[in-house]
Formats: sequence, structure tokens, C-alpha cells
Amino acid sequence: MQALGRCRHRAFSALAAMTSPAVPLVNGVSRHVVAALVANTATTVAEITNLFCARGYNVDSIVVGRTSVPDLIRLSVVVHGSDHNVSMMQQQLHDVVQVAAVKILTTPDRAHALVERDLLLAKVSLQAYPQALMTVNRLVAQFNATVVDTSTTQTMVQLTASPTDVDAFLHALGPLGVLEVHRSGVVAMDKEQAVTERTLNFAFDRHHPGDMDAVDSTMLPPG
Repeated sequence: MQALGRCRHRAFSALAAMTSPAVPLVNGVSRHVVAALVANTATTVAEITNLFCARGYNVDSIVVGRTSVPDLIRLSVVVHGSDHNVSMMQQQLHDVVQVAAVKILTTPDRAHALVERDLLLAKVSLQAYPQALMTVNRLVAQFNATVVDTSTTQTMVQLTASPTDVDAFLHALGPLGVLEVHRSGVVAMDKEQAVTERTLNFAFDRHHPGDMDAVDSTMLPPG
């Protein structure tokens, strides 16, 4: 539980710092997005998170979402590590019985083969100067964001975009005074064909032995 607590602290600290570097870091450490289909149980996410943290990975965010298959949920995990270490982690995750399929979406030869989105809600002060609201509206239009609430002293904006665009939007809002920020963490999807026969067999052989003939392949979420 201590390792899990440390990992959660790092994840939330990273989100609060509003950093989502998309380029290699120092000493061969890079940012990686890992997608996984895992069993929908009460302990699965904690066990997988603990596995990452016990091996010293710096976890930026973990996003969990339901899928059209009730027994499976999808994880999108953003971690920092060397290409070799993250590849080893992929193999170790395959050995966890609750994990049906794992894929590293970010590799050097597939730099543009995925789509990433991060949802931002931010409260911005309107008291920095008289034209603050005009500035907010200009930035909202520039970044294709949305104003979701406004009062006499502050406004709340929403943006769904790539992590780098969200970072840029927050940076532009900074001089106005950003009062509160919440980011969902990164969800990502491969641009390639979502469902493969290998993924189908692997996922359902582990969670529905003998039921493959009764499963429509279109029910399996991207993996």
C-alpha cells in the first residue's frame, strides 16, 4: 500500500504541475502511453498501479474507462521510462492474470500513430485587468475551447485537446490568474485497426474460456 500511495502522489503531482512532455527526456527516459484491457474487478487497477510503482516508474496519469464488454475495462497509462524498461513492463503485465491485452502506443517508429486527448477544466480570474474577459474569450476561440460558466469575478473554461495543446492553453491563461485546474489525464487510441483476431483470442480465452463462438468481434473495445 505504501508503494501505491507513492505512485498516486506522483501521478496527482504531475497533473497538478500541468506537465505532459511529448519528447524524450534526459538519460534515455521517454514519455510512453500504454493501453491495456483488464478484468473489471475491484482490485485490478490497484494491483496494476502497484506493479508500475514497485518498479520505480514515474506515472503521470492513469485513466480507467468502461467498455462495451462488461467484464473488461480499458486503462490508459502515461509513464516515463526507457524504451527497454517499458517494453519489459509490457511483458510483465501480460503475465498478470487480470490483464487481457497490453499495447505500447508510443514507440519511435510510430510517433504519429495514435491520438491523445486530455480534458481540462480551469477557473480563471477576471480581476487581473478590465479587459480580462475579452482576453479569455480570445484565447478560448484561438484554442477551440469552451466557456462553461462565468461570474463577475471568474470564468470557467473547458478544453479537450492533446496534452501539449492543453499545456499551451494553460500557459496562455497564466497571466490572468488561473485559480483552479482539473485535468482528466490522457486517453489515447491507436490509429490502426482497433480489433485484431489475436486480441480477440487473447482477451476472451483468458476471461471467457470456451465462449469465443458466442462473442461478436465488434463487441471488443480497442486494444
